[in-house]
Amino acid sequence: MQLRLSDPSYTDRLAHFLRSLGQTVLDAGPTRLEVDTPRSELEIYLRVWNVLYPDAEVQLAGTGEDAAPAA
Repeated sequence: MQLRLSDPSYTDRLAHFLRSLGQTVLDAGPTRLEVDTPRSELEIYLRVWNVLYPDAEVQLAGTGEDAAPAA
């Protein structure tokens, strides 16, 4: 699944966060990450991420929906 961030300064932090949870993360560009995680599980991780970084907007690429709850 591809994640799209609005601010490239958060890309490495999100990748590190997901790796710390045992996820495999590939860097797909300055504002994109590839994660091989079921959507429902990824949405839980992104809810936690949103609490830690409320200003970091993350979307599941191609869906047009925020993956994390709106801040």
